[in-house]
Amino acid sequence: MTYTYKLTEEISRWAFEIHVKNKKSWWIAFTNPTAGPWKRIESFDKNKNKGEVYRFDRDEKRPDIVIVNDALESIIIFEAKDTLEKLKVESQTAKSCLVINDMAETLVSMKDNPFWGDRHSYKIFNGLLWGSSTPSSTPSIDEAFQVYSNELKKINSIVDTVIQVGIESTKNNSGLITLNYHTNSSSKNAKEIIQTLK
Repeated sequence: MTYTYKLTEEISRWAFEIHVKNKKSWWIAFTNPTAGPWKRIESFDKNKNKGEVYRFDRDEKRPDIVIVNDALESIIIFEAKDTLEKLKVESQTAKSCLVINDMAETLVSMKDNPFWGDRHSYKIFNGLLWGSSTPSSTPSIDEAFQVYSNELKKINSIVDTVIQVGIESTKNNSGLITLNYHTNSSSKNAKEIIQTLK
């Protein structure tokens, strides 16, 4: 039996989360599903015990996904939408960057949390996640990266404004989802991030 479905923000996020869970390089510290255990960020102490790092207030704004790579000492905070165009809406960009920066400041402040440990000093990057029926053009993706970089600079964000990461989910006629990986930087760090995400 063949099922038809629309490639929504939620499905794009699920596809990426499943991919990350099947990888060993990155792990999910937080995800913000429509329904689920969205209240807390979790991590691991030096003995690999899992515990709570931060608990969100009920009405507190939350990012969509937070992933961590301990080998690269890197964190990516993702904003997800149905389409790339929705990510580029000016009001959305401003709101998203505030949420991303607030999350980054919270993670940096967790110096005394035994489950977060040295991760408070990791480099933090912005990530964009979206779905599309066909692959987005490079100029369109670069425009989105530039918009977010400019907005993060405008609010004096502690998030890195040089390297941006993009994850695009595309669906073929058979309903199979493919993840496509993008960055605006050719630096060694950016290449390592993309390589370990794939």
